[in-house]
Amino acid sequence: MLEHIFKGYYPVYVAVLNILVHVAIALSVLVSLDRLVCILKYAFIRLKAFVTGKMPQQCWNFQPLPQDSHEYPMVAIQLPMFNERAVCQAIIDCCCEMNWEQSKLHIQVLDDSTDSKTRELVDERVLTWKERGVSISCLRRTNRQGYKAGAMKEGMEILSRQGYRYVAVFDADFKPEPDFLMRTIPHLHANPNVGYVQTRWVFTNPDESYLTKAQELSLNYHMKCEQYVHSATGSFFNFNGTAGIWRVHCIEDAGGWNSRTTVEDMDLSLRAYLKGWKAIFLDDVTCLNELPASFFAFRKQQHRWTCGPAQLWLKAHKDIWSSDLSIFRKLELTIMYFGARKCATHFVALGFFCTLVPLSILTPEVTIPTWVLVHLPILVTLTTAAFTPKGWAYSILYVLFENAMGMVKLWAVITALLDLKRAQEWVVTTKLGSSDKRPGTTMMIPSCRIYGGELLFGIMLMSVGTLGLMQMAHWGLSSYMVVQGFVFMAFGFNMVDVGGILGGRMDREVISFGQQKAVTYARAGEHGVMQRQTTVPVIRLNRRDTIEPVESCPPEFALLEQSRPSSPSHSSASSVETLPSTSSTVLSESMSVIQIDANSSPTSKLSSLSLQGSSAVPRKGFRNTETQLTDIMV
Repeated sequence: MLEHIFKGYYPVYVAVLNILVHVAIALSVLVSLDRLVCILKYAFIRLKAFVTGKMPQQCWNFQPLPQDSHEYPMVAIQLPMFNERAVCQAIIDCCCEMNWEQSKLHIQVLDDSTDSKTRELVDERVLTWKERGVSISCLRRTNRQGYKAGAMKEGMEILSRQGYRYVAVFDADFKPEPDFLMRTIPHLHANPNVGYVQTRWVFTNPDESYLTKAQELSLNYHMKCEQYVHSATGSFFNFNGTAGIWRVHCIEDAGGWNSRTTVEDMDLSLRAYLKGWKAIFLDDVTCLNELPASFFAFRKQQHRWTCGPAQLWLKAHKDIWSSDLSIFRKLELTIMYFGARKCATHFVALGFFCTLVPLSILTPEVTIPTWVLVHLPILVTLTTAAFTPKGWAYSILYVLFENAMGMVKLWAVITALLDLKRAQEWVVTTKLGSSDKRPGTTMMIPSCRIYGGELLFGIMLMSVGTLGLMQMAHWGLSSYMVVQGFVFMAFGFNMVDVGGILGGRMDREVISFGQQKAVTYARAGEHGVMQRQTTVPVIRLNRRDTIEPVESCPPEFALLEQSRPSSPSHSSASSVETLPSTSSTVLSESMSVIQIDANSSPTSKLSSLSLQGSSAVPRKGFRNTETQLTDIMV
């Protein structure tokens, strides 16, 4: 058929296709071998730990904290957020419940929200915890310059002046355990050359849909294998942007937060690595978070995660080669980390398996070895899925979804390499707040978006596969093309979005479509029952999208609230005092700090909060008594 299309140019087409196929095979083998070598390293490290009884993180010094909690180091927690109304209160509660000396801990909420409801929720929770004696502040900027990195940079300048030594970072959808600081800070405290500690992510909603299950397989491999191995072998591994803790001096020495790319976390950790700082990945310390169930949110997240590393590769390659790293580490960073893992893998997924392979079916003169098409991909897929319980059952789903996302990821790499305008796009990943199956927090409304690129690829793959089956040529590969084309079509018509036809799990009744069902939800990790799923406040979203915060508190706090005198109506001038700007860097035109009187309304629309101290003392852990969520009506 293609002979009639190209006519006299058909031999040229065959020659070009042959060259492209051989280049793609080389890239595919490079990416596959990199992953297999990483898995072999993981197996060796685990075997060594089993024989010696010593895990990799135990090779670092661990200095127990002083007996007197007043001698603890000063620690701050930064909570960057933007219009995340469903989860904003939960993360504030989790961090305010941290087991740490109260006089040595400060919570800094960096709220860039433009949504008035989100601001009200944040203000309410900040004032509530202020009254309970927690040192907490909320900083708001008048513009979003630098996005997350810009907010954290301005907040960090304040913390640095106040003498804080360590700063933990959590995104709004994360739920750290109360002992998070107790288990991480000793590693930093005892190792002066360690700049940051990263903990492992675990997920509250992997069974919500096929989309979240595919994400779980991918992220479990990244966390349990890649980060673990690179930390154990001394290779570079990036800070994941959340669920970790930094040494303030390391941040300052590396040049601080920078918004030159969409992956400010990887940027800072790379600059710290080039400066000679070390990092530790703690596999045994976990932090719950929510996977995006919305396909639109997932696309935006993956575009940012894929575009950012390619941007950083272009901007930092001179710094890599001018650093004091060994030639081996420089080559590892340049070729394997950025070249293979962050760029080439996306060319292989879409360019090779979804473009060149279908063309080879229609071109008998071009052949691809079976071991490249079948054996090697199967080996890589099964070993990747092995890091997720029963992951093998979803290995085919994982491959189909990863290939279908190739359109988004490859375009993200191209926009970064060409430095197009969209490369600077920074969109917050929307979370539904449904990870604990709280009543009313999931807005199960399927999106009507249609994605043309995925539709075109779906039509092409289904056509090629159907033609191959009709000609009885490559029937196995042709059948795969039909299935892969169907998945592309599903992505194109948004059928994998939450609330869509394929938005829920077909093999398990996990999501209820407009029906109330009793569910039992208790997800245990390898190291015990995760408590955080039952310790968050409930935010009910009704159909009119009004928010009714529901607070649970111990009796003493209930009495405190009842005994608190009602505030008379005052003008804004009597309850809000604007502090003069004292620094052109921190208190600049982009950010003002406002002090709130304790009697002011918690739902005031404020430019910023600066809240310090109170006589009320919270009872630590009152939310952490339950370990199971049973018989909750969803």
